[in-house]
Amino acid sequence: MNNPFKWQLPALAVLAGLFLATPASAHPHVFAEARLEIDTSADGLVTELRNVWRFDEVFSSSVLLDFDENGDLQLDQAELAEISTMVTASLAEFDYYVSLSVDGKDAGISLPEDIKVDYQDGQLLMFFAVVPAKELRLSGKIAVGVFDPTMYAALDFINDEDMMVTGGSSGQCARNVVRPDPDEIIAQNQASLTEAFFETTQSGDLSKLLATRLELTC
Repeated sequence: MNNPFKWQLPALAVLAGLFLATPASAHPHVFAEARLEIDTSADGLVTELRNVWRFDEVFSSSVLLDFDENGDLQLDQAELAEISTMVTASLAEFDYYVSLSVDGKDAGISLPEDIKVDYQDGQLLMFFAVVPAKELRLSGKIAVGVFDPTMYAALDFINDEDMMVTGGSSGQCARNVVRPDPDEIIAQNQASLTEAFFETTQSGDLSKLLATRLELTC
């Protein structure tokens, strides 16, 4: 994929690397604490998948330096809007890193108009909600993961409570936060994890296997 943005400074390549399609990385370069809320209605439907990402201070500082056009060491509304526009356009290809499945089958989602961006206490925040592409009732096994398929960014759910269910039917399903063991995943899939696999840019299958996810059994 060609980069549609013309960066002026080397540090901007870090931001571009996170939000544009890039070859798979051996390890993450950007880190964020994440939170997910699956909101439900009283009649048993999934209404929204709400996400908040708080990026590490090193990455946040580099973004501040590159987008702080007036040099006041703050990100004003115009500067935040510029970041939002870039991120929204770039992450749409990846469904904003949100993976939704029902009974083991991928389910589609609809994307919001934009990803909102803020800068608080020295850290960059992004927050947005996606919705199921079609009506999704709390039935069967619903799984939601949030991960970067290029493995460039690590989105970390530090506590199980960072993946939760809210709304009118929050108690209808059994909730389980699954944190896969990398050694077990690699051992179970050793036959398919060949050298050719790691040379390809299509690393989504592996990152999906390794990603923390919230499972609802209804």
